[in-house]
Amino acid sequence: MIWTTRTIGLLVTMALVAGGTAWGVHAALTSTVDAGSDYGLDTNGNGAFDWLVVEAQVSLPQAGTWDVSAELAGSGPGPTGSCGYGGPSPMVLVGAPVTLGPTRYPIAYAYERYFFPVGAQTVRMAFVGTDIVRSGIDGPYHVHARLSLDGFPYMSMRPIYDGGTPIVYWNYTTKAYSVSQFDPPVRPAYFTGGSSDSAVDLNANGLADFLEIRADVHVNLAGRYNLNGYLSSGDRTDAVRFIASSYRTLNLTAADTSVVLRFRGDQIHQAAVDGPWNFTLTLWYGFPYAIASGAPSPIARMEPPQRIYYPETLCGKTSAHRAADFDATVDLVRYTGMFQERTPDWNGDGLYDSLVIRAEVDVIVAASFDLSGILAAASGSPAIAKAFGQVWLSEGVQWVEFTFPGPQIRAGGIDGPYKATLSITPAVGRIDPTTTYLTKAYRATEFDVGKTVPAQP
Repeated sequence: MIWTTRTIGLLVTMALVAGGTAWGVHAALTSTVDAGSDYGLDTNGNGAFDWLVVEAQVSLPQAGTWDVSAELAGSGPGPTGSCGYGGPSPMVLVGAPVTLGPTRYPIAYAYERYFFPVGAQTVRMAFVGTDIVRSGIDGPYHVHARLSLDGFPYMSMRPIYDGGTPIVYWNYTTKAYSVSQFDPPVRPAYFTGGSSDSAVDLNANGLADFLEIRADVHVNLAGRYNLNGYLSSGDRTDAVRFIASSYRTLNLTAADTSVVLRFRGDQIHQAAVDGPWNFTLTLWYGFPYAIASGAPSPIARMEPPQRIYYPETLCGKTSAHRAADFDATVDLVRYTGMFQERTPDWNGDGLYDSLVIRAEVDVIVAASFDLSGILAAASGSPAIAKAFGQVWLSEGVQWVEFTFPGPQIRAGGIDGPYKATLSITPAVGRIDPTTTYLTKAYRATEFDVGKTVPAQP
């Protein structure tokens, strides 16, 4: 397996969050003095630090290739708080902060791998300045470093023990720094902290179809964004239970505005856990689809390469809601009543290769849908042609296409107009919205015969 920088960084983060408890038995060594130094480094000459460089003075018991992983943490939450877990992603907390250990708020991580001879060494670690700004936490900062010899113990959950693999732990406190001394990150948009939630009953049957969360954002860069989120119950000291998830894409203009995400009521009903629930919203800029959403990424819709930005995350708690107040079945998509039709002739032979019926739909929640259609005589019988397909639909009003093969229509030998029965079924198997549409008048002979299949002996 090839370990990418991102993968290693994630595993290092897991290791630090776990406090090293999963790595088994090692010959742990602690630096006797924990001596070191630190300084800010401005690499582009703009007067702000791009890096916080920390140099550790340690004594290594053996020569070899040492893996160095380090965590930079603050002694208190910044103005934007934390979602309750470490990492350099910018996070806004609505409510009280959750810490990783007493008065420790993870800000940034560093990982390096060097060969060192035995004895006293200077080990240099550098933390990204923009991560420090994003945390909003002023220094001094606590640095916890872990040096392990020959291998990646954090890449395996089974203990690694060879009779005494050396590990050196080093702890250090930096000088006092202000976040204003570091280079600010480029943030296309960010949450400003305000949020609200409400139960939405679309069909007025007394049961809510969705839980809608609205969050305030400031948009610096106009463009297409991806918003995903999930609801859960419990906290880090208890079992965390998944309640619901949601995803959508949206276009934002440069302004102070708000974004809305709807969570399906049937998922909330099925979870059978009353609120308030924890919520996490993540806003991405410029991605065709958010990575965490599980949505497909068709190559035909991939955008040109562009700069990658950190996602923005908002965490908080909803109001108190009862799971039983949400509907057990939810209509994820609705027809608007608008239709179009076209008859493409791909080979230019003067005959229609297919009859394409376009139906406008309003997608309440983004999801994968199965499309199916039956084309029949105007009376509804007999059936002449069938259409099948699968599509991912984002939230909002849009068109879906049902393609009926021309050779099937010609073989049916029935002239139009035709009655089309159109069905859109969510892949999760919920309500199946069905509608009918009467086409224009066509002659069966206007459609292509298609390829002739030789008779079997």
